[in-house]
Amino acid sequence: MTEKLELQPNEPLSVKVERHRAVYLAAINGEGGANMDQEAKARMEIIRHAPSDPDERDQKMLYVAGYLIASKGSLNSEEMELLLSGSI
Repeated sequence: MTEKLELQPNEPLSVKVERHRAVYLAAINGEGGANMDQEAKARMEIIRHAPSDPDERDQKMLYVAGYLIASKGSLNSEEMELLLSGSI
């Protein structure tokens, strides 16, 4: 991954989650020209999100865990490092 990984708090987590959900569903259903590269970008927006409080941190972690279970996917080492560094 060539882009710089850093936490981004500027947009609400709920907006990022909804964007990711829509792109993911479109990509797996072959709709609207969405692809898995777009899904990965939307997922990174969530992973980079800097939670504003412990409740939002928990929401972020639950969403990512749910996504991983539902998609049967995994995070790469950079994503995992960023996710954990921003959640403690």
